[in-house]
Amino acid sequence: MNEIREIVTKTVIGKGKKLIRLQETINPENEPFSILGCWIINHDFSATLDENTVNLDGTFEVDIWYAYDNNTKTEVAKETVTYNETIKTKQTVKDLNSDCRDVIVRLLQQPTCTNACIQENSITVDIVFEVIAEIIGEAKMVVAVLSPIDNCEPVDDDFENEINENFMNVN
Repeated sequence: MNEIREIVTKTVIGKGKKLIRLQETINPENEPFSILGCWIINHDFSATLDENTVNLDGTFEVDIWYAYDNNTKTEVAKETVTYNETIKTKQTVKDLNSDCRDVIVRLLQQPTCTNACIQENSITVDIVFEVIAEIIGEAKMVVAVLSPIDNCEPVDDDFENEINENFMNVN
């Protein structure tokens, strides 16, 4: 005898992915002669949900190691960058309760410097990272129950008696 049950569960009801490209201009204390390295560190972000879009607010620190004074001295220029991005999502579940929604944002690629160049007395840095946003909500599933649990027979679990403890011994 088949019975029908409705199960309410939390599930991913919408998804979106975005490749974010930023360009920042850093003004170091000294006139840069050459760039020796660039790092993006201390990335932190938070996300809020607005209808079917996710608003991402974040900060990270750009550290640029550069040489100056005709390549005779070095210094590290540091600047904190803030950003605000919008991620569009596509709804994958149509029938849902829109009151109980959460958002999860994960980094697919950490922010990295893809290019750094000297322009006059400043350094322009290109930064790339990728994020995925998932909207979590309640959805209803309809399942067929094939047999009630009351009619299930207990399983005879005699597995321990079937183990050969001497299988590794070589005569």
